[in-house]
Amino acid sequence: MSEVMTMMCGACAVENAYKVAFLDYRRRERGENVPTEEENATCMTNESPGSPNLTVLTFKGAFHGRTFGALSATRSKPLHKLDFPAFDWPVAPFPILTYPLADHEMENRKEEDLCLEAVKEIVKKWKEEGKPVACISVEPIQSEGGDRHATPY
Repeated sequence: MSEVMTMMCGACAVENAYKVAFLDYRRRERGENVPTEEENATCMTNESPGSPNLTVLTFKGAFHGRTFGALSATRSKPLHKLDFPAFDWPVAPFPILTYPLADHEMENRKEEDLCLEAVKEIVKKWKEEGKPVACISVEPIQSEGGDRHATPY
């Protein structure tokens, strides 16, 4: 399995997933070109273009972990985030479904459609503002964030 990497914990897996997403995004932007001297120099001072202004889109209520990047993506409880600096990353609504699903299919579909449209608009807006979304972090079962489930839709 050449595409699998085991990690120590869930937050470590989240951090690594973000790093892989950022690397892949920049690799697709560059094509076959290697990083420039300017990119190599500016990354050492946390400036663009070497440290690009990429973002991770997450969802209201989500809990992704207590490590630094994962905290920026966490949207569940203030006690996890208060007093910590955070990345300026977008947040989208997560569908709040009514159960049982089979009895509420139409209203749930409407809720999911609204949330999906919001995601599209947020991605577009942030790209226009020069802060493109490199990845969308979804936890269909949000666990500590409230255990809200999404449907396969």
